[in-house]
Amino acid sequence: MARLVVLAAVVWCFSTSAWGQTKSGPPGTETAGSAVKQANGKTTTRTAKPASVVGGPCDFGVVVTTGDEFTVLTTGLTVFQNKKTVVPIPRWGLNDLIFARTRAAIPAGVSVLRIPYNPAKFPPRDESKDTLKDRLFRDLNAELAQYMREVVKGTNCRHYIQILNSISPFGSSNYTVRGFGILNHDVVLGRRIYLYALAFVRIFDGRDFSVVRQSSALINTHHSLTVQRLLGVQIGGPYRELPAESFPTRPENAADNPALRDGVRAMLTESLDKTLPLLLGFQRATRNSDAR
Repeated sequence: MARLVVLAAVVWCFSTSAWGQTKSGPPGTETAGSAVKQANGKTTTRTAKPASVVGGPCDFGVVVTTGDEFTVLTTGLTVFQNKKTVVPIPRWGLNDLIFARTRAAIPAGVSVLRIPYNPAKFPPRDESKDTLKDRLFRDLNAELAQYMREVVKGTNCRHYIQILNSISPFGSSNYTVRGFGILNHDVVLGRRIYLYALAFVRIFDGRDFSVVRQSSALINTHHSLTVQRLLGVQIGGPYRELPAESFPTRPENAADNPALRDGVRAMLTESLDKTLPLLLGFQRATRNSDAR
């Protein structure tokens, strides 16, 4: 009996010394390695893959708030020519594409959590309060921080990345375009058709939800949007001019148009692939645009 007690104590001591030995990785990684005693006397290390769980710690939480909408817009010389139709495009997979490009811009081994977004839980923005006077006297940074706290509630990440719609004036006119869409600019000298994909990136500190960095997602990252507008660009962000026949005769047909879908996806991919590394690499990025 005494020998059995001594043997049990020795085994317990060995198992205690091996328990919970973890290998600490660099900041932003989740590495769980535990030394396991094998039957042949060798010790191996079993490493678990990084996993992000809602409510658990992570390095980057990613929330996509662009929505699955495509705007078919016609503008002209008079207000009677202006027409706007918003078409749902969930089958285009833009939210999945945005998250995939964001994940690709983050180094392997850094934990990333995709945070679902349900716009129905948040009241729509009151555009009537978005005046110059309101911007001067409201604390927009505090409102933005509080909004993001609600969006990511229940998670715990060091930083949060939000991809949202960007908004841009069209040329020198009073018209604006937002998010993803196609514009038919019908003027006396002829029609001009523009396909655009405007996204905006914000990176928040996960502790106080202050904005660390932000920028429009741009293909031309060498010049600010102000400089690009001086050089004659019509839209502040990725866009293409298309033939007149590219404009859908019926707005609802846009959702089933593979050329429009592929054009938006291509511009969105290129702009995110060029902008995100600048922001996440803590390099200076062009940041001169509006977002909503």
